Amino acid sequence: MACLASSYAHGVGGDSDGASVVVRLAWGRQVSALTWGVGCAVAIVCLALVIARRQSVETHAAQAERASRPAALRDAELVYMERLFRISTPVGLVARLDRAYRMPSGLLVLVEFKTRWSNQPFLSDVIQLSAQRMAVMGQTGQSVASYGYVMVKAPTRRALPIAHFVKLMTGEQVVALVRRREEILAGRGVLPRKSSSLKTCDACAFRADCNSGDK
Repeated sequence: MACLASSYAHGVGGDSDGASVVVRLAWGRQVSALTWGVGCAVAIVCLALVIARRQSVETHAAQAERASRPAALRDAELVYMERLFRISTPVGLVARLDRAYRMPSGLLVLVEFKTRWSNQPFLSDVIQLSAQRMAVMGQTGQSVASYGYVMVKAPTRRALPIAHFVKLMTGEQVVALVRRREEILAGRGVLPRKSSSLKTCDACAFRADCNSGDK
């Protein structure tokens, strides 16, 4: 009788231990599922924050870009930004433009940005934009306006760019300028002319080669 009681008690204890194991396994599964769910929720929240942050940055950049445009280009479409163009004929040109906008008419308008104290466009700006115009037309076949804008910004944090409308050189004038430069550099009897700006002369890399009487 004692043996039977002992055996019965042992059996009951065994069933209790088995139930305990089952409970622990079930609890472990629940904890794992909960942990996985929390991890997924955290990942989703982080992804949403990253997307929101990126959209905020892109929106701010778009607003800043639109605010920096000349007033005449408020309704234009920005089609090129920091883009390089190349042509090999009628002369070799490589030009990197700052921005190009497409007007509702389809005409492209070029914009060049400069940071300097002097709030005015220079001849070098016009030459630069004119070369860009020729390169863009030659590479893409698109129509580019015979005018452009030079946006001059003072080198201070709060300064805003000021738009200057400029008339560009013709393709023939750009070609003539390129060929004249080639003749000067090749020493073929073509002499450089004095710049109208003394500061330009002082900063020129070829100043030492100029005729002293022309300085």
